[in-house]
Amino acid sequence: MPSFASDRVDDTVAHLSFLCPEDWQRGNEELISPFTSTITNGTGAMVSAGRWEHLLAEPPSAAELIAGAAWLASEYGEFFMPFDGNRTEVVMEDTTVAGRPAARAGYLLLFHPEDGEPAYVRVLVVALAADKISFLLAVAPDTERHIVDSILASTVPLPLTS
Repeated sequence: MPSFASDRVDDTVAHLSFLCPEDWQRGNEELISPFTSTITNGTGAMVSAGRWEHLLAEPPSAAELIAGAAWLASEYGEFFMPFDGNRTEVVMEDTTVAGRPAARAGYLLLFHPEDGEPAYVRVLVVALAADKISFLLAVAPDTERHIVDSILASTVPLPLTS
């Protein structure tokens, strides 16, 4: 079980709060859209929060949340990888976060042996309101999967403000 500092990341743009493990740092560099906050361990693992923008006024279905999580994992998961690889252990499932509809998607990315250990990619998408969807993207070496899974499991929505 990973050890967590007493501090949480409260992302007031994505309206999500999640635990920050000991020895991880909050990113202070400017982020690309759609990301709003990030934490990293400094050795290749990162978790970033973001907003899923430009949605219709009706809430997405469970299937649409799963499809969105899978797209985010595919689109941004490999964006942060230095090498191409083959996907295995693909996950796409619905879930809930504090009673709200959510979805999880991800995969293990296998590289050529000379390119390093496999990468673990996970996305958690949370429907906060009909037109407000946020997510966490985790990209890490496979040996860090238990830590990023614990971070994602710690996620709770923050109150929405007008």
